[in-house]
Amino acid sequence: MLSTLDAMHARRSIREFEATPVPADTLRPLIEAAGRAPSSKNTQPWSLFLIQGEPLEALRRDYLAAFDAGEAPRPAYRYSPDPLPPEWQARAKSVGIGILQHKGIAREDAVGRRAHDRANFTFFDAPHVFFLGTHASAYGYGTFLDCGFVLERLMLGLAAQGLGSCPQYSAVSYPDILCRHLPGSEDTLFIAGLPFGIPKPGSRVNSFQPARLPPEAWFRSVG
Repeated sequence: MLSTLDAMHARRSIREFEATPVPADTLRPLIEAAGRAPSSKNTQPWSLFLIQGEPLEALRRDYLAAFDAGEAPRPAYRYSPDPLPPEWQARAKSVGIGILQHKGIAREDAVGRRAHDRANFTFFDAPHVFFLGTHASAYGYGTFLDCGFVLERLMLGLAAQGLGSCPQYSAVSYPDILCRHLPGSEDTLFIAGLPFGIPKPGSRVNSFQPARLPPEAWFRSVG
């Protein structure tokens, strides 16, 4: 198992998985450890759903039906400011172009670009997906911070065990569909999905790694 620092460096977005499921006895300790995340006043405002097997296949079918029918995404919250600050927009554009080039999809390849977008709504064919949320009727900015601690723990815990994941905002694009497939989620504001599993060996898309800013660009030490 990787050390914490090694897992932090190893984690990357995985978009191609083996069909083999992760054993349940691997997942339970991971979920318990994620639940040890800090939260303001110990409120623990998160809800975590795991969907797999035939229920996940049914969700995939309904998501793809919505996407293929041209239904606009309708997430419960806005992820980013609009417009993005110029320096953020430059990095977002760079990674968007970069992954398409890495996959060999040309700018004029409309079919390939749509297939690339469509893969988001298959959850990259992962055998499992976590959905993280909080109470739709009671949340604030800090609630998202608390829930983010859980999401990061899940990703690092998976990476430490040689597993892969890909955090997705697009996975919560159709919250009404999600509610139909996740019993007990009626008052849930879905924050993110996390497809995960065993990374497919030799996958080209999984080798994509966008550039990171050096600490000098975003870190300051005082005193």
